Amino acid sequence: MSNQAIVSYLHRLTERLNAYYNDAVLSEQYAWWTLETITQKNRLQLLSSTVKPTAEQEADIERWVDALTNQHMPIQYLIGNVPFCDLIITIKQPTLIPRPETEQWCTEFITRCLAYNGEEPLRILDLCSGSGCIGLAWAHAFPKAQVVCADISPEAISLGRYNAQLNGIQNVTFIESDLFTGLADMQFDLILTNPPYISEDEYATLDTSVTAWEDKRALVADDAGLALINKIITKAPMHLRFNEQLEGLIIPQLVIEHGSRQATHIVDLMRNAGYIHVKTHKDLADKDRVVSGRLPYVVPTKKRV
Repeated sequence: MSNQAIVSYLHRLTERLNAYYNDAVLSEQYAWWTLETITQKNRLQLLSSTVKPTAEQEADIERWVDALTNQHMPIQYLIGNVPFCDLIITIKQPTLIPRPETEQWCTEFITRCLAYNGEEPLRILDLCSGSGCIGLAWAHAFPKAQVVCADISPEAISLGRYNAQLNGIQNVTFIESDLFTGLADMQFDLILTNPPYISEDEYATLDTSVTAWEDKRALVADDAGLALINKIITKAPMHLRFNEQLEGLIIPQLVIEHGSRQATHIVDLMRNAGYIHVKTHKDLADKDRVVSGRLPYVVPTKKRV
C-alpha cells in the first residue's frame, strides 16, 4: 500500500516546481530528488512506509524550492553530488556540473580501451578536469593506469583531490595548469578534454541557472568558442607518445568534447594538424558532441654507417 501522505506531498511539490520549469517530467524528478535527499530515504522507502517530512524537513524543502525557483540554483549543487561512471562526484559552485553527455562518451571510450592489456600502464591526461570526473572515471576503470588531472582553477583542483579521496582512487595526480603549461615534458597515451567551448554570443542565451552559478571560465572561449580547442589540438602532439597496442586497436589519442555545431571546424583543425582516424561521435540527443583522432606513427629511419 502506498504512502498517500507522501504521494499527496509529492504532487503538490511537483506542481509548485512545474509552475517554474514548465516541464512536468523534470519537475516530478526534482521533487523526488528533493524528498529523497532531505529525508535521507529512497523512493521505495518513502512509498512503502507511513513516514512523512518532519517540520524541520519541510522547512528545508521550502529553502530548496526557493533556491530552485527564485535563485535559479541548479539542483545538483543543492544535492551536492552527481553519479558519474560508477562514482559519486561531489560538486560545489562554481565548478562545472558534470553532464550526462560527458558521462556517455567517457563510458564509450573506456569500454573501447578495455581491450588494452599492454605491459606498460596507460598514461592518461584529463585536461580542463574541473571536478575530476573524467580522469577519476578512467583511473577507476584502469587501476594500473597513471592519470593526471590538470585545470587552471585551484578550486577545481582542490575539489578533484577531494573526489579522488572520496572514491578511494589513488592512481591520479592533480596539477594546477593553464592547459599544458604546467605539465613540462610529460607524455601520455591518451588526452581527454572537456574544455571551454561556448562562444560569448551563445553564453548570453544560456539559462540563468548556468550563468549565475557555474564558472564562466569553464564554459566560454574566444574565437567562437574554438580558441582553447585549437591550442589543445596544436600542442597535444608534444605530449602524446606512441603506444603500439593502442595503435593496433585504433584507439584515439586525443578526445575533445565540443559544442554541437563545432564538429566540422574541429575535424578540419585536427586533420590540418596531421591527426588521422579523425571521427565525430554523437551524444544522447543525436548531436555531434566529441571529435577524436590520433597521430600517425612514423617509423624512425636508420642512419647509414
